[in-house]
Amino acid sequence: MFIVLVLLVAGTGLLVMGYDKLHTAVPTCFGKPMSPGDVCHARPVEVTEGMPKPQDSTYAEQLDSLTSGGWTAIGIGAAVLALAVVLAAAFTTSAIQERRDP
Repeated sequence: MFIVLVLLVAGTGLLVMGYDKLHTAVPTCFGKPMSPGDVCHARPVEVTEGMPKPQDSTYAEQLDSLTSGGWTAIGIGAAVLALAVVLAAAFTTSAIQERRDP
């Protein structure tokens, strides 16, 4: 039953975090808040084989990244909560069976 409680807490936390990202998060550029029309210029770094080249990103792209992360957290949180419900039902069913069949 401890697993069900952990899953409930984790799922709820992910839902709250996702909601927060969708409604209150502000795009940032290296820790500084951005406003519409801003462009975050990538810092120059040495690019090695297999590494993507850093690219500049606009306010809209940064905001899109935040909102997609929020939706991802909400989706995973909902899946974790569903798993908790299924496990709770399985534990309950097995406990009822054990009481019937001593």
